[in-house]
Amino acid sequence: MTSSPLRWGFLGCGRISSDFVSAMKSLDNVVFQACAARSLGSAQTFAKEHGINQAYDSYEALVSDPDVDVVYIGTLHPWHYEHTVLALNHDKHVLVEKPMAMNVAQATAAIALAREKNLFLMEGMWTRFFPAIRHVRQLLANKEIGDVHHVHAAFGVQFDADNARMWHNELGGGGLLDIGIYPLAFATMVFGAKPEKITSAGKLNDGGVDIFNSVTLEYSDSRFATVEYTMLATLDETVIISGSKGRIHLPTPAHTATE
Repeated sequence: MTSSPLRWGFLGCGRISSDFVSAMKSLDNVVFQACAARSLGSAQTFAKEHGINQAYDSYEALVSDPDVDVVYIGTLHPWHYEHTVLALNHDKHVLVEKPMAMNVAQATAAIALAREKNLFLMEGMWTRFFPAIRHVRQLLANKEIGDVHHVHAAFGVQFDADNARMWHNELGGGGLLDIGIYPLAFATMVFGAKPEKITSAGKLNDGGVDIFNSVTLEYSDSRFATVEYTMLATLDETVIISGSKGRIHLPTPAHTATE
């Protein structure tokens, strides 16, 4: 017995959505039902490129389509929450690109709405699904390096000054929600608990955008994580997990092979 194909709608027709749809073409039992952009021409071009059945020039039209089961949200950061709520209120399951919201209040509200309506909601942290990450989690579960005492994670990218999305708050800019989210996610994945204390030292630009940060997360039993990110320089993209019997070094943890 096979399940019915999952019918997808793609809200936003930019580069990240194109990458996602291209990856989904390797899967079975999915239907590319609809896409929506701010202009019908953009949506039609996207639909033709990826073999999508229907193109809309309205996000409301997409979430109202009865032939769409789940909505992928690939719009700019500041609209993730609004579009997530829009889809959930139309009884659609949601996979939303990271960050799923701009702050804790928005994330909490979105999760509460999904639970209330008994709908699937997930933030698209692709790193959690890398084969290397799955292997690391198995090593940790098997205590291959003993008890974990420390995690160090860093990610730095030099962003050009003309990259408006990164340098302006109103566009969801800043290092934390774009690149800092990755090393923080590794730390929380390893320890699997909320830290007891957080210490942070960084810098905001004149517009209030965080441009670099160094964060220490302290956990119970003298365990801790150090996390660094910056928008000003390229850092060694790395995760080092140190335990009582050894350590795991994971290079380029925020990227994976595409072939």
